[in-house]
Amino acid sequence: MEILAASSKKENVVFDYTLFLSASCKHRFTFLDAIKACIPAFEISWRSSLPSGLSVSEQLQMQALKVLSTNVSDASNLVRLLRLARSENIDEIVISLPYSLDEEQLLLIEEKSGCHIGFIEDNGEQLRVSI
Repeated sequence: MEILAASSKKENVVFDYTLFLSASCKHRFTFLDAIKACIPAFEISWRSSLPSGLSVSEQLQMQALKVLSTNVSDASNLVRLLRLARSENIDEIVISLPYSLDEEQLLLIEEKSGCHIGFIEDNGEQLRVSI
């Protein structure tokens, strides 16, 4: 992992993992959620159409609510998120976390997603991921 500067010339796609966790607490667990938690192959195929006029970040946040689950690890969720971002042709994403992940989790995410993870500044709670 490397530390990256906070500024960038292009606008970033941002995913707020804390917002996802908060929204998930209000979400009722369904049979479909149970299937998605057990069988990751369904993670992207269960998407519905999104309202028009949303930013790429908003679209990703809404889609993530359908494919991520609080019943799996943060590392598994972030791998799913990065696969979803790749399917949406997103090249880079900034992920805001409520806490830092350990080195082992970050290496697992990089390995399973095929992405490169860097830190924004030195807090470990904001990741810049090149997909």
